[in-house]
Amino acid sequence: MTRVQIPERAFFKNIFGLKKMRSLIPDEKLALIKVRDNREKLVNLKKFCPEIIVQMDPEAVKLEGFKSDECYVREGVAKRLCAAAKSLPDGIKLVVTDGYRTMEAQRRMHIRLVRNLKRKHPDWSEEKVIATADLYVANPDEMVLHPTGGAVDVTLAGPDGKKLDMGSEIDAFLSKSSFDSHRISKAARKNRSLLKKAMEAQGFVNYPLEWWHWSYGDAYWAAKLKKRFAIYGVVYFSKK
Repeated sequence: MTRVQIPERAFFKNIFGLKKMRSLIPDEKLALIKVRDNREKLVNLKKFCPEIIVQMDPEAVKLEGFKSDECYVREGVAKRLCAAAKSLPDGIKLVVTDGYRTMEAQRRMHIRLVRNLKRKHPDWSEEKVIATADLYVANPDEMVLHPTGGAVDVTLAGPDGKKLDMGSEIDAFLSKSSFDSHRISKAARKNRSLLKKAMEAQGFVNYPLEWWHWSYGDAYWAAKLKKRFAIYGVVYFSKK
């Protein structure tokens, strides 16, 4: 997921609306954000905060070689996620489906999405395919967030452990995926508001085209909050 240069704005206006496009932060601006990495370590989120449900995306599990309940994030992110989880109403659980990604995994995910879009839309130009892919999976040659350990994909679950209605599935390529979409039910809107309240209280910022994507400490966070610099840059990690 990223905020990329958009060569055919009319196409995206039709999908997301002009207001939504204006809320995106272009990669050119993110690339100018300075990084002063505070060198926080990556931690195993489930071990750090058992209150959080970790259900990693199957594709991430396959690419990273992690277990389905194994997610790594920066320690500061883990502390804030834990606080967010504890702030939720009784019976409501915070669910994390993705966190840190290696650069190699990020690259492979981007390539896979480009290929899928080309198959699905053979009439699209190369520019449109790349721009669309970049909106949902960051191009590692431009700007990345998950490889910093500061970005997470999250949702909510009820007392029975089942995920709540959020209006769309995580990673769904739909206008309903935009956080403030009006095409979702009142129940879904209420659940998104609950998630937003918990996450923003801990300093996270949302990427507006994806209700599930939240950042802390990375370049997007710094740009959104007008910070002088990001505190998390790309980090290299291996379980070996």
